[in-house]
Amino acid sequence: MKKTGFMLAMLLLLAGLSACGQGNGAASSAVSAEQVKLDALRLELTRGENVSASALMSALQTLPDTLKSALAEQGVEVETVEITVGASPAATMQALAEGGVDLAVLPGDTFAQMGGDAVPLLTAGMRTALPDSGDAADWLDRETSWSEESSGGQRLLILAGPSDYGSQLAARAASGTALTWDELDRAVWVVGVEGKNMASVWLADHYEGNTLSDLSNLSSGSFGEDGGFSLLSALADGTADVAVIPADMRIDFADQWKAGLNRSRGIFEETAVIGVTEKSYDTVLAVRPGDAALTGEPFRSALAAALTAVCSKQGEVTPVLGGVLSAPVSNGDLDGMRRLATLGE
Repeated sequence: MKKTGFMLAMLLLLAGLSACGQGNGAASSAVSAEQVKLDALRLELTRGENVSASALMSALQTLPDTLKSALAEQGVEVETVEITVGASPAATMQALAEGGVDLAVLPGDTFAQMGGDAVPLLTAGMRTALPDSGDAADWLDRETSWSEESSGGQRLLILAGPSDYGSQLAARAASGTALTWDELDRAVWVVGVEGKNMASVWLADHYEGNTLSDLSNLSSGSFGEDGGFSLLSALADGTADVAVIPADMRIDFADQWKAGLNRSRGIFEETAVIGVTEKSYDTVLAVRPGDAALTGEPFRSALAAALTAVCSKQGEVTPVLGGVLSAPVSNGDLDGMRRLATLGE
């Protein structure tokens, strides 16, 4: 009991101090086309809402050695790996900007708003709904399917349902006619807990700065808390004309659309994509600016493979890291989330 209490106290102390302003200088490094060598690699984590103190403690104890070994298997030699926990995402972002840490795991929205000159490297990899396209026309007249490989980020679909007015919007979109703001404003919209932010970016980009909050008939609240079934139910029974859903949701609920919602035709026949958002990213692993070894592709690829191996062997560290950080992400990928920050949504 005394040992456990001591370790918890040390964790809290470490989180309070963070690495902000405590760095011992930039990690010296040298890179070639085949190998990366580092004297030290300092990685700072941010504590997620659903991550316990015990999970963080375990990561602090095990990650330094396991990550060092996993990197070595990918050709990256590191003398010392240090893992710290930031007092807050803002403190970790400051530590990264000032060179107090080399790498940081951050919430995507924090990095998009405060990233500065830091370089995004990786995000959580996940199965992607195809077509992985931001053009609504690419989603029409086809069933969504899963990609064989994972990639990063999540798109949202602006989906018209089988109500009389939803069908009118779908027909207009299918004809190649651009929908007007007045047409969208007449529709009854339902938006779930995941759908508000990037859908507002899509609306603002296409309709002179208007966002979801400018719509006359918007229903939100508890929609989507059941995994999204209530959103599709509102479309199916005609309560709503348009829903904002994650791009993969129609795959997940294809069977329930007919059996659970008593529809005679399939979900891909009765719903139509009239808009597609840019991707959002829950987690970003970023590197401090100014080191070609850490920002180069050899290190990015090696780090992605190493973190995948670590999460495979020690699944308990995955939520601490914010996912299996294996998919590349660039500054340009985050532009949509940056525009979101200017909307005040």
